[in-house]
Amino acid sequence: MHRRRFGGLVLGSVMSLYSSVRSGHAAPTPKSKINWQKTLRSARDAAVSQDKPLLLVFGATWCTFCHKLHRETFTDRNLAAYIEREFVAITLDFDQDTRIVEVLEVEQLPCTVVLSPKADLLLKEVGFFKPDSYLKKLQSALEKQAEIQVLHATEPRPQR
Repeated sequence: MHRRRFGGLVLGSVMSLYSSVRSGHAAPTPKSKINWQKTLRSARDAAVSQDKPLLLVFGATWCTFCHKLHRETFTDRNLAAYIEREFVAITLDFDQDTRIVEVLEVEQLPCTVVLSPKADLLLKEVGFFKPDSYLKKLQSALEKQAEIQVLHATEPRPQR
């Protein structure tokens, strides 16, 4: 699907979910230095006001690799500091947050989705990654956001 159309679809669908979806905290965040947002609405508001991408991490209480991601990856100091500096992060429960799971077509866990503040899809990755690999994926999401911002800046504005 065309990136712009998908972004608009995601934006409209995600916007309609803010009031009904709460963070399920799918996996515990032991000793994580990441300030995980409590609700999707607060995460979206923070992403827009801080002009940062939204990092959504989908998991479930029964998902072994989801727990491993939180235990081994998100506790890494360098990665946690990077996420805090560059993203607004939230964990969502695959079993409880079914509407957003459906909209973003999350089918496997753990799943990481990064959306720009304007809801452009910047990254969708499934699986467990060690801190260095996860960091590289997040860096590529920021690079994609920069490319999209350039495209948006050069698009002709519609006349009214």
